[in-house]
Amino acid sequence: MNVAGTVSATILVVALALVALIAPFQYVFLESELLIAILYAMSLNLLMGVGGMLSLGHSAYYAIAAYASSLLLTRLGWPMGWAMVAGPPLAAAGALLFGAFIVRISHREHAYFLMLTLAFSQLIFMLIYKWYSVTRGDDGISGIDAGGVLASPRYYCLFTLAVVALSMAALHRIQISHFGLALQAIRDNPERASFVGLSTRYHQLLAFVIAGFFAGVSGTLYAFFAGTISPQIADWSASARPFLSNVIGGVQSFWGPVFGVFVLETIESQVGRFTEHSLLATGILALVVGIYLPQGIFGLLQALWQRRRTIAARRSKPV
Repeated sequence: MNVAGTVSATILVVALALVALIAPFQYVFLESELLIAILYAMSLNLLMGVGGMLSLGHSAYYAIAAYASSLLLTRLGWPMGWAMVAGPPLAAAGALLFGAFIVRISHREHAYFLMLTLAFSQLIFMLIYKWYSVTRGDDGISGIDAGGVLASPRYYCLFTLAVVALSMAALHRIQISHFGLALQAIRDNPERASFVGLSTRYHQLLAFVIAGFFAGVSGTLYAFFAGTISPQIADWSASARPFLSNVIGGVQSFWGPVFGVFVLETIESQVGRFTEHSLLATGILALVVGIYLPQGIFGLLQALWQRRRTIAARRSKPV
């Protein structure tokens, strides 16, 4: 990230911190919810955008971390901090287990990859739903209370902002690292990447684990934010939201999923005021973007801005 980008990101973080400290509580809760959704979508972007791997099973790792942290806190009596720390590594372990099979079987077939990720997420959903003695099934788990200073919604929002900002910085660093560039090369031409010595399966599996870890971070944050969780967070529809955020915002852009999250939230809050068919509006928008704007809405705005700068630079040149 260049100097201008770093300065802009710092100003944005400071502004969001001020919102958490002084805004009415309804906006504090909204900020926390959006931040968690952004990190969830960004973690999937590592697979979809950088790695070119379509996944409808990302909710599995979100749910593994959320349930692991919640059970460690409510059933085993772990301190909140240790329970939160344990969630993401367990989600990464689940991603490693599932990813080893998925990547081995379908690392070059998008349709197979998509269906296998969906199948494994539904496996986690059914495990949570049926294992009532541990997960309490459809009743869910309640009493997941953040303790200490984080019991305040304002300070929990600040904590969420810090975790999400650090996670996004890490994801950006991964994307521009040698590993990220290798993953993009595999996405663009796996045969050529293999020919020059890159291990396709290794890089894709590692991306799978990293994405699962950060999905676990967002799942853990959500559990302590909401205070209660249910099997619905592992259902396929829970994976559709970050998927649509990437498609609508722009899967090839680092900031595209962020834009997509805001678009989906706007549709749900504004369209939902006038009709109960906000999901229909979301589907129509995703269909239009997928067919006519493969770069996403944010990608289109980037292209228009770059075109405007190019035209302005040409006009400024002396004849």
